[in-house]
Amino acid sequence: MVTEARWWRQPPTSTTSHVQDGPMSVAEHRPLLNKLQTNSATDYHRFEDDGLADTRDQHIAKYLFMVLGFGYLFPYCALAQPVDYWHLLFPTFNVDFEISWAYNITSVTTLFLIVWLGGKQWYAGRIVGGFATQVLVLLVLPASYFVLTSQTQHLVVVLGCTIVVSIATSFLDSSVFALANLFPHGGIENVQLGMGFSMVVTSFYRLVTKAFFSNNMVVPATMLYFGVGAATVACGIAAFYLLMRLPLTQRCLARTPQDVVRLALVSKIRRQELMVTLSYALTLSIWPGVITVVPSYDVPHLNASGWWPLVLMAIYSVAEVTGRYLVRFRCGITPQTMWRWVVPRFVLLPLLICSAKGVSGFTHDAISIILIILTAISSGYVGTHAILVVNDIVDEDEQSATGMLSSFFLNIGLIIGATIGLVVAQALDM
Repeated sequence: MVTEARWWRQPPTSTTSHVQDGPMSVAEHRPLLNKLQTNSATDYHRFEDDGLADTRDQHIAKYLFMVLGFGYLFPYCALAQPVDYWHLLFPTFNVDFEISWAYNITSVTTLFLIVWLGGKQWYAGRIVGGFATQVLVLLVLPASYFVLTSQTQHLVVVLGCTIVVSIATSFLDSSVFALANLFPHGGIENVQLGMGFSMVVTSFYRLVTKAFFSNNMVVPATMLYFGVGAATVACGIAAFYLLMRLPLTQRCLARTPQDVVRLALVSKIRRQELMVTLSYALTLSIWPGVITVVPSYDVPHLNASGWWPLVLMAIYSVAEVTGRYLVRFRCGITPQTMWRWVVPRFVLLPLLICSAKGVSGFTHDAISIILIILTAISSGYVGTHAILVVNDIVDEDEQSATGMLSSFFLNIGLIIGATIGLVVAQALDM
């Protein structure tokens, strides 16, 4: 019937339209189908390429974050390691306690100002400037040996350099943690792992540089040690620029607003941040001060030569980075159960004090080493998890500010621990 309505037909939109009046034939469908298939394949490959690029960038970023974590903590570890050199400069007291306390009180003060008054992040200025300052200090500190003459002068310069390093590290600390928090996978974990490796490498550097020289050539060994350390820290600047060039980094920065710290966020995460503080307080009450005064009971000549505290520091470093590596095994840790892992660690402090003071039952090197290994592994594992679980309870737009707050509360723990260590040293004449 000629008047029958053919609803499936599309009227031509123009005189040049290729759409015909009536059902399209298979031949007419084929170009359209081919075009759709081509577009679908193109989109699929584009998404696949984007996914592969993100995977590649995440893999690269993992190592770059490790270098950043390694580099920014390296100077503090470097100051803690040359125990024999400090004994040469300060034969009447253990300066490790003073270095630890000066570093951490400055760090907390600086971080407080950064968190509450520093505003939004300036990654390039804070990270590059921080690394450059650290390199300068690691070159100036050993050079001062040749121009200073008295113990008081040496103490002023050592503590002054410690304070400058602490300020530089605080700017690095807040920025590196904030940047790592923006990444979807593994940013914080790899920063923490890099921090652990900094302890291992500084211990290795000190052992190797000391082995290059005879036991009475402490000064040349220390000059080489600080020089190699300065070159190592400079690698952090290169790692930062490589990280910022990654497309994934640019997307993370563009996607997540740089939230400033607000009191509502502090209230939200205060319990979890308390666990961060307690965990690192215990660690710094033991390392490096108490560990460096634990004597060898089985091989006494290692005490006189200065090798024994270096060996204990090396053992601690390896065990600590092992604990950080084991973080991938969460063992059911949640923000609500974190305290069950943090609180029991406090029994380690009196046990190590007993080992350092030669209390009956603790006068064996194997006992000292076991206690140090337990302290170190739990420090790496529990300390890293304490920071990670904070991120489980915040929103995406709060991650950058949370990173800065975690850094701040971590450093509060460090100053509390350093103060405890200093008080213990004075009270027990360690």
